[in-house]
Amino acid sequence: MSAPVHSLLFALLSRKTAWLAARQGVLAQNVANADTPGFRPSDLVPFDRTFAALRPPDAPTLARTMPAHLPGTTVPRADEPRGRRTGSWEVAPSGNAVVLEEQMEKLARTQLDHQLATSLYTRHVAMLRTALGTSAA
Repeated sequence: MSAPVHSLLFALLSRKTAWLAARQGVLAQNVANADTPGFRPSDLVPFDRTFAALRPPDAPTLARTMPAHLPGTTVPRADEPRGRRTGSWEVAPSGNAVVLEEQMEKLARTQLDHQLATSLYTRHVAMLRTALGTSAA
């Protein structure tokens, strides 16, 4: 018997918020070392790829029987074009590759993702309380 959907959602949101907290720490370390000669910024493996690795190999997938059907969620292939720019930042003469604008963009995205995960968690709890007939105290 599989776990209820709500417990899977809570587990996913918990993993996502833990990943976001870890990423915020890595990005803060990058910003803190913005003047350190030779420092190279780092980042975590994207959560989407981390989550895709957790999917069991025998998990069912949706069949696309008509071209008009939506394809569903898949892991992007390496040869697929991406909407993000890569390699557009310069390395300082001291060898430091931290670009504060890039790190601030990543921190802002991380904050927005954290707010989304928290909002989803809160709304899911409220939905469960409504289904159980209890008030939000």
